[in-house]
Amino acid sequence: MSVHLGEAVGMATVRFTVQRPLDLPAQDVFDELIDWRGHAHWVPMTRVVIEEDAGDVGTVFVATTGIGPLALPDRMRVDALDRDAMTVRIAKIGPVLTGDVVLQVDRTTDRSCELLWDEQVRVPVLPQFLAAPVGAVAKVAFSRAITSMAKHVRSRRS
Repeated sequence: MSVHLGEAVGMATVRFTVQRPLDLPAQDVFDELIDWRGHAHWVPMTRVVIEEDAGDVGTVFVATTGIGPLALPDRMRVDALDRDAMTVRIAKIGPVLTGDVVLQVDRTTDRSCELLWDEQVRVPVLPQFLAAPVGAVAKVAFSRAITSMAKHVRSRRS
């Protein structure tokens, strides 16, 4: 099987899903998730700038992760936000990464919930054969970020 250069350096679609039970009230978790600037407290090496604050739907923000020239800006727009259902749909709007993110918090008891973080991201220059390993690494990284987020929420509650 031969691989043409165009196929090798195309645009891969990376998908990962993290589903985690958390011993925290669902509303506390959801409130933390939609505090876009707050992501910088629990996503390593990340800073967040709000470009357009629409209050909820229409908000545009950039989460830049990394250091110096190795930093990757991830520009996003909140396309749907349902506070009652505790769901959010976010579009990654480039210029580098494009795709969709779905966040959902389901109440399991008064003091616990289940968090779903689902991303499908198109990554330029990444060959498709690397999409699965990159997705696996992203899943681990976001799982750790969710652990940090939970610790952050607990510290704010005490």
